[in-house]
Amino acid sequence: LPYSYAPPTGAPAFGAAPGAASPYGAPLVGSPTGQAYSYNAPPPSAGLYGEGAPLGWQQGTYGFQQSDGSLVRFRQFLARLRGEHTLLLGDNSADAFEVNRTEIASTFALPIAGQIDTPLLGTPGFAFNWFSGPEGDPAAMPRGPDLPPRVYDAYRDFSWFPRFSPQLGAELGFRTGVWTDFEEFNDDSLRFLGRGVGVVSITPQFEVLLGAVYLDRLRVKTLPAGGVRWRPTPEWDLYLVFPNPKIRRKMTSFGAADRWWYVAGEYGGGSWTVERAGRGDRSDYNDIRLAFGLEWQTPRQARGHIEVGYVFDREILFGDTMDPGRFKPDDAVMFRAGIGF
Repeated sequence: LPYSYAPPTGAPAFGAAPGAASPYGAPLVGSPTGQAYSYNAPPPSAGLYGEGAPLGWQQGTYGFQQSDGSLVRFRQFLARLRGEHTLLLGDNSADAFEVNRTEIASTFALPIAGQIDTPLLGTPGFAFNWFSGPEGDPAAMPRGPDLPPRVYDAYRDFSWFPRFSPQLGAELGFRTGVWTDFEEFNDDSLRFLGRGVGVVSITPQFEVLLGAVYLDRLRVKTLPAGGVRWRPTPEWDLYLVFPNPKIRRKMTSFGAADRWWYVAGEYGGGSWTVERAGRGDRSDYNDIRLAFGLEWQTPRQARGHIEVGYVFDREILFGDTMDPGRFKPDDAVMFRAGIGF
């Protein structure tokens, strides 16, 4: 939903051309594609959190040679700025639930103990969520699944992708912030999310991942995370990892830009505190998404993606009033587009 980056092993060579693409398109300065035991986490459109992931960022490591011939390497502090919009299109029926979500975020790289290749990534982000439907009658018994027209996400994410050895790595993350309509603000508005995934490199092209992600939602607190990543050829990248698998293939380049098509799955949704008829409540929205998309990256490290998908197994939950306890909206079509620099 995102973690979205893990740096390659090894220091980039001085004088190497910037912008070489990793299997997921993150610029790897001075590191060849398919470098042995390099590991890259899934792209931003498939975050483990479901309600926004640490958005895609560039690996800004550079170097210059001093007069004595020694190499000085440094990292770009502001690693990436990105925006994304997601539309879950309703059909105007009584059970339809339409969602418009706009998210903006930036990622900063902070070296840990002088290790600029595996920095701590700090990602502040903010998202606007506009809801339309489903229809509900506050005077009815039960009152119906009425939701406020807007809710917001304001979070700070910290991610670290260490490599303990050429064969062993990890994805570690922690996120906190407030998720609310800003009409109802209580202890439940402040949430804590986390993830921990171990990465074992069997070969340079085959990795096994196993761990868990903590979502802090009403019904789903924790999800297992695991699977394999296989790169059989330079064109194919199969990230078969629950809960956000993705299969990606490189297309022919168009001009100077690299392009890929992909199919992906995602566990989506979020959780917010809301005001309902003058009293506070907590509401979850959960769904499962399947998408087909195109993504690209330019030599200047601008990248973007567009996708269309199908959203099913949707549910709206209310935690405090339990009025209603659970509502299942109609399936929906999803459109999503994003761009980053």
